[in-house]
Parts: sequence; structure tokens; C-alpha cells
Amino acid sequence: MADVLLYDYPGSICSQMARLALAEKGVSYTRQTIDIMKTHEQFEPWYVALNAKAVVPTLRIGDEIITDTINIVHRVDAAFDGPALIVPDAARMQDLMARIMGLHYGVLLYCDGLTHDRTSPTIVARGELLAAQLKQHPEHAKLLKSRLEGNRRFQAILKDADEVEAHLQNTRDLVDALETALAHSDFVAGDSYSLADCFATAALARFHKHGFDIWWEDGLKPNIHRYYMAMKARPSWSAAGVVEG
Repeated sequence: MADVLLYDYPGSICSQMARLALAEKGVSYTRQTIDIMKTHEQFEPWYVALNAKAVVPTLRIGDEIITDTINIVHRVDAAFDGPALIVPDAARMQDLMARIMGLHYGVLLYCDGLTHDRTSPTIVARGELLAAQLKQHPEHAKLLKSRLEGNRRFQAILKDADEVEAHLQNTRDLVDALETALAHSDFVAGDSYSLADCFATAALARFHKHGFDIWWEDGLKPNIHRYYMAMKARPSWSAAGVVEG
């Protein structure tokens, strides 16, 4: 089997999804950390050559390069021996994965740390760093200008309390949907562990990290509480280095 290398960042939710899939399939692989927070290594020319969107994770299988988290986990399932991570109701699984990916995790992270005028100093500083990266890497002007525009849009979202609440409600709606699904199964998309569970596990850990486990603790959502404890007990949780604190 070809060598397998995952370019990732420990706390990245998408990286955790990929690592869970690799762990559940029992794949032996090497990790290379891409510092997306302090040194902004994702914008280095060598990495952009691998991943044109300058995001993590990126998976290398031999000479094959796979980007986009959904593509990565599907490729992992198809390329390696081990338990199948596709369930009979694949459409339901895919819909749930897309719904989890569609949440605005930045809002969850920064909505409680705003100044009196609803500004996030971290996001403002990130915009300044992106502007500096643009000067340093003019060859990536299109990509970095897009990121700068995204940063400006994000700052506008945080200033709008109603829009922040709408994103939080989307997250609560997902948690409600998971609670309903888990009333009939031990897993979120069927009777066996699937790629959707890789995504749901990482998402619930992220919600926990930001204090939103209050949505399912104290008997509020017993099915999610049971499921989350079961996912934490799986060997893949520690093998993948899932971050909940």
C-alpha cells in the first residue's frame, strides 16, 4: 500500500473528521501539522500548490492528492480495507454530512467574546494578518483577497445580533435532528457507524468545547448524551485526537 500522509492542524474540526475516518478504517499514516493559526503556513507556496484553497486537511496517498473534507473521507473509505463507512441510506448520510459542514463554526467560537460594539479583536487581527500575507505573497492575490473579503463579511455577521442568533439556531436545529435520529439507532445515519458519525462526533466535540453541551446535558437530550459518551469510548476518539477542551 502506498504511503499515506495527512496535512492537518490538531484543533481543526475538518482535520478531526478526516482523522476519525482514518482511525475507524485502521489506516496507518503520517501527519504533518500545518500551522494555520500563528505562522499561517497554509499560505506558503508549497502548500497552496497542494491545496489551492489553502485549507486543511489535505490527504496524500502515494502520488494522489485529495482535498475537501467530504472527498477525503470518501476516498479513505474506498481506498482502504476495514469496516465500510457507507450506510445503505447514503443520501441521508450525505445530507447530514453537508448539514454539519454548513454550520458557521466561527460564530460559535467568537460570539461570546465580543467587545461592547460587537467586534472580535481576534477576527480584526486576523484581517490584518491576511493583509500582511497579501503583501508577502502577491502570487496568491486572488486567494488572499477572497479571504480578506470573507473576514470582512464575518465581522459584519458578528455585529448583527440577529444574524448571530440565526446561526446559533441552525446549530440547535442540527442538535435536535441528531436527537431525533438517535432515538431509533445507535448511530446518526443508520444501524452502523458511518462517515456521518465522523462528522457528528467532531461537531459535538466542538459544541462541547464552546460550552454548548448545555443543550444536551442534564437530561435535556438523553439520546445525544448517550451517543456522545459512546463515541468518546470508541478507540478512534483518542486515536484521532478529538479536541473537546
